[in-house]
Amino acid sequence: MTAHAARRDDYEGRGRFAQGLLGRLVGFALPHKLLLAASLLLFPLVAAAQLVQPLVLKGAIDGPIQQGDVPTLSLYAGAYFGLILLHALLDFTQAAVMQLMGQRAMRDVRTRLFRRVVTLAPSYFDRTPQGKVLTRLTGDVESLNEFITSGLVSLIADTVLLLGIVAIMLSLHWKLALVSFAMLPLLIGGLAWLRGHMRQLFRAIRNRNTALNTYLNESIVGMVIVQAFCREDVNRREYGEANDGLLTETLRGVWLSSCLSAGVQLGQILTVALVLWAVLGDALAVHASVGLVFAFVDYVERFYAPVERLSARYTILQTALASAEKIFTLIDETEELPQPADPVPVPPLTTGIRFDAVRFRYATGEEVLPGLDLELPKGQTVALVGATGAGKSTIVKLIGRFYDPTQGAVRWDGTDLRAFTLQELRKKIAYVPQETFLFSDSLERNIALDPARVSPERVRQAAAAVHASGVAEDLPSGYQQVLGERGHDLSAGERQLVSFARALAHDPEVLILDEATANIDGHTEERIQAALETLLAGRTAVVIAHRLSTIKKADRIVVLHKGRVQEEGTHDDLLARKGLYWKLYRLQSEEAA
Repeated sequence: MTAHAARRDDYEGRGRFAQGLLGRLVGFALPHKLLLAASLLLFPLVAAAQLVQPLVLKGAIDGPIQQGDVPTLSLYAGAYFGLILLHALLDFTQAAVMQLMGQRAMRDVRTRLFRRVVTLAPSYFDRTPQGKVLTRLTGDVESLNEFITSGLVSLIADTVLLLGIVAIMLSLHWKLALVSFAMLPLLIGGLAWLRGHMRQLFRAIRNRNTALNTYLNESIVGMVIVQAFCREDVNRREYGEANDGLLTETLRGVWLSSCLSAGVQLGQILTVALVLWAVLGDALAVHASVGLVFAFVDYVERFYAPVERLSARYTILQTALASAEKIFTLIDETEELPQPADPVPVPPLTTGIRFDAVRFRYATGEEVLPGLDLELPKGQTVALVGATGAGKSTIVKLIGRFYDPTQGAVRWDGTDLRAFTLQELRKKIAYVPQETFLFSDSLERNIALDPARVSPERVRQAAAAVHASGVAEDLPSGYQQVLGERGHDLSAGERQLVSFARALAHDPEVLILDEATANIDGHTEERIQAALETLLAGRTAVVIAHRLSTIKKADRIVVLHKGRVQEEGTHDDLLARKGLYWKLYRLQSEEAA
């Protein structure tokens, strides 16, 4: 997706947030009951340590200060100082407890998100850009982290403090308290007005941030193409447009937040002025001691401090809700291959794999298989050939159950693949794609993938069988050498040899080779052909190959055309028929000559 291709509603935040977002967020803290109980206990203690301070100040002013009683004043000073230290200690403990609970909750969020991602069907990733998924797992999670670890504690603590201040002010002097609250309706009204604007704004910011990350991810992954076709200026311009859009929305958020903060500060100043006017004037007949006035001014400042913090935390809350909406959308995503309610064990393959009237279409495309009937007998190497779009890769994806047929069934010894659990089925199958993916891990672990299932000895045996042991010998640390991202420090042929070793190390019943020799040069191909003949003997294998010279010895060659079987037989039989296979083979031979 480019900045120009993005739809307008990808950027705009419309409508209300989904119901129950805040409750679901708090739900991540509920499993940590001890930490949650400790934090809830600390909230009133922290508030009490603050609320008593103005009362001590009032008592000191109306008592020993007016009377000139220095010894008694020192006791008040000691008590006031002690309350400050107690408040600092309780505040520190509360922050530490909330941070611990918040970080554990965020670990749970990240774990749950990743578990959801790895169980989604390939069809989800066919239509969802990588950058969008990465934004959910990183940027949106970080927004939640800020809210849960700092925003939530402030929200609760400041609410408790505000309620305590209101109660004490009303008990000290209800008339003066009502004067102090005179500005609140204006503040509440302003907050209500800003709420609607900020809700949509922060959703739009998250949407624009997602679009920006998606474009950035595409540019990085496709950097070779960007540079090869001198597209740098185009990418800079499109990225700049998306970046400017994010800046515009963010500055709107800054402006609204600044207005809210300024309004709170203005309310505090006007409230102090009203308190002094009520005490010094005669209109309201308010009589108060000097200590009471000082206490009220102190309470007003303490009242508006959390109000200002709450206004700032409101921004964090809106950002967190926008991120939570995205995160829970991903967590609630249901696009996954269904698991059977009563799965049956996957038996050892005895007869073979059969396609029964299989029809299939991708989510956004025409029907690829219009009703395929195909036999893949046990122990045979079956090669699939045909033009691009004939359905070869779709067939092997259906065998591994990365997709389910639209109609019909793929059967393992007569049992529909949908009767097996995905993991048990895929343990029986090894897949070697055209583009080998290697992880940033040791060569040994890249071959084993799961050390619990594949021992180091098995890794070395499989590597030796496909002549991949030479790859380890050429690396400084051998099998313990940590490979670069996607194995970029190996050649294409070496990566493919590692992929062969990976597949063979798992000793599969069914081996799928999807253009597995496409990136291997002639010399490397010679190294593995002899090993493949031995390793494929007696093993059920499905081979996709455009280079027909590599499948001459296949037990059966199936020629596909528009999702249907056009021809099938051995290499020699198909050449003798002089049909479609003969034309393809002759064309490739002429091109090679």
